[in-house]
Amino acid sequence: MLVPSATAQAPPRATTAHSKVQTANPAETELRKRLEAAQAAQRSGNTAAAAEANKRVIALALREMGQLRLLETALPQAAELYRRSLDFEDLPDTHVDLAITELQANRVDEALAESDKALAADPGNARAYTVRARGWIEKQEYAKAAEALTRALQLDPAYESDVETMYSLGMCFLQTKDPGDKAKAAAVFERMVRAKGDSGSLHVLFGRAYRDADDMPAAIREFERAIALDTRTPHAHYFLGLARLAVNEWRPTPEVRSEFAKELEYFPKDYLANYLTGFLASGDRDYAVSDRYLKIAAGVNPAGPEPWLYMGLNAYAQNDMKRAEECFRKAVILTGSDEARSNYQIRRAYVDLGRILMNSGRTEESEVFLAKARELQKKTMELTQQNVASMMTESGGAMGAAVMPVQAQKDVEAAFLAPSTNADPFAHIDASVMARSNLTKEQRGIADSQENLLREVLGLGFNDLATSEAVSGEYLAALGHYQEAEHWNVHVPELAKNLGMSAFRAQNYPEAIRGLTQALQAKPADRAVRANLGMAYFASEKFADAAKTFSPLGIDGMRDSTVGYAWASSLARSNEPEKASAVLTEFEKTNRSSSILLLVGRLWIEIGDYARSVNALHAALQSDPTLAKAHYFAGQAYTLWAHWPEAAAEFKDELAIVPDDPEALYSLGFVYLQQSKVDEAAGIFEQVCRIFVGYAGAPANPSAPSPRKIASKRFPPR
Repeated sequence: MLVPSATAQAPPRATTAHSKVQTANPAETELRKRLEAAQAAQRSGNTAAAAEANKRVIALALREMGQLRLLETALPQAAELYRRSLDFEDLPDTHVDLAITELQANRVDEALAESDKALAADPGNARAYTVRARGWIEKQEYAKAAEALTRALQLDPAYESDVETMYSLGMCFLQTKDPGDKAKAAAVFERMVRAKGDSGSLHVLFGRAYRDADDMPAAIREFERAIALDTRTPHAHYFLGLARLAVNEWRPTPEVRSEFAKELEYFPKDYLANYLTGFLASGDRDYAVSDRYLKIAAGVNPAGPEPWLYMGLNAYAQNDMKRAEECFRKAVILTGSDEARSNYQIRRAYVDLGRILMNSGRTEESEVFLAKARELQKKTMELTQQNVASMMTESGGAMGAAVMPVQAQKDVEAAFLAPSTNADPFAHIDASVMARSNLTKEQRGIADSQENLLREVLGLGFNDLATSEAVSGEYLAALGHYQEAEHWNVHVPELAKNLGMSAFRAQNYPEAIRGLTQALQAKPADRAVRANLGMAYFASEKFADAAKTFSPLGIDGMRDSTVGYAWASSLARSNEPEKASAVLTEFEKTNRSSSILLLVGRLWIEIGDYARSVNALHAALQSDPTLAKAHYFAGQAYTLWAHWPEAAAEFKDELAIVPDDPEALYSLGFVYLQQSKVDEAAGIFEQVCRIFVGYAGAPANPSAPSPRKIASKRFPPR
């Protein structure tokens, strides 16, 4: 097994998707211990112990790889990795990790189910309670969420200093709408101040919690408190302006505009402030100013569709249809399947795009966009219970009074992180997903280093597990784990050979061919690999490939108890009887068992040398006079040779051994016909029909044994 170097970075442990990549972690120590235990088990020769030790290595490495994928926002991959880890080691904390991932992917019920599993195994797992609380928050079950968070705090007082946990508890108390809980929320916020010290950032958080609970006066007080503590507190001026805008029924006042301007003075690249300033300017029909701020917002957050939508509306209002179409199409692409965001506002792009296309003669495409607009408008009307207003009037594309409902603005504020849809746990993360991960360049470098280490560990771990299984004769299980090893690290020594050999023994010949071909390319002189590859081709009835593969084995291959026959048979079936005869002649120079001689005799029939067929079959009968089918095939050879009396004698001898053999009876009747013994033939055929109703007869030239059956015999490597 691979032992990480002392300087290797351990995979990070994530409790939420916003955790930072760490440069040191207890997981590194634990992984090292497990690797050392696996090495010791391998050295002991105890295959069962080695298998179990490698399963523990694999479980931890998979979990750590899941942590990386969670940090990289590759959520489907993270979930698959955690599930696979649980296959090897069912730990409560892994269920919690999976629950976190499910939450990030908006699979709330699945997240709650995983937290239930964790708590069933470990009722004192505080992390599971925090995740459970987040699930209840998503379902707007705030009382249940508060109960879960309170329980987490009881189990682990360290959460008292965790801003996210405490903030979530305060927010839940506010959202219950219970007057008594509002006082509890204030108490929680006070505890946060005592633990962290008074700061503008904390009061911005408090203000957002009050805003989300529709308590705008309290929200404004908190935002003002933040500014009083530090006028440069990030987002403080933005949220104060936004709160005052909401109180003023979304009509911008000079005071509101002043707050947004102050935010941009301190933070010129703030996405939200630029976007909302551009939005308000669009409502004022000040399109040049609007576009300036919207372009900045689009540059800061390339994944956000809103700036493109409003730049499109600006262009449409100015009759710049080419620019409008470009912007609308961009907004549609970025929105993707998230059409419900901000009260289905993307419908405006569909409406105006439909009009642009209609007016430019692209009627068919226009109908598609207008139909989509009608569909989204219907969905908008169905959401009236949410008390949201339209962001603009529906007429002519001109902006009316700027309207920005609270829920719509929350959607804009949400992180525009579209998770990867690739659920392949083995895949590397593509650049577009990594770009959305919010990791710094340095952190990405650390993550890459950790991934490379884990891929090596997983490749060797699965390889060693599979080897233990192969030694125990569990070839199908071994094949699956060799395949997983290959997915993680194709460069594991001897992996292709191990995979191919296990596939061969599991009779998965296509996979055997793939693996053994790679192994032979790496080591063309490996005779055992070549022999097994040839046998895999033979079993797959790719006879020309089999013969070509066997050829370098030379005389030793011809004399091998399994390869020699398969080689000769492959040549015969490739219509090369002379070469087949040469190989089979060499094969016969070694003493063979009666069962092998029976095969040889049959193959000589296929080659067309009936005399040698009879000799081989009679040799088999000398060794075993009661060998079934030996006389029958000798009779077949004599039949094809047109030696009728000898053929009849062989079939009679076969019937003496197996009296009811339908093939022997039928063939004897056929020989009688060739000898003009019609009455005797008729009697034989009547017997066949009477005893074996429906027997259709045997072919004159019987086929050789199934190549798959021959190939499945154990081949001892030379």
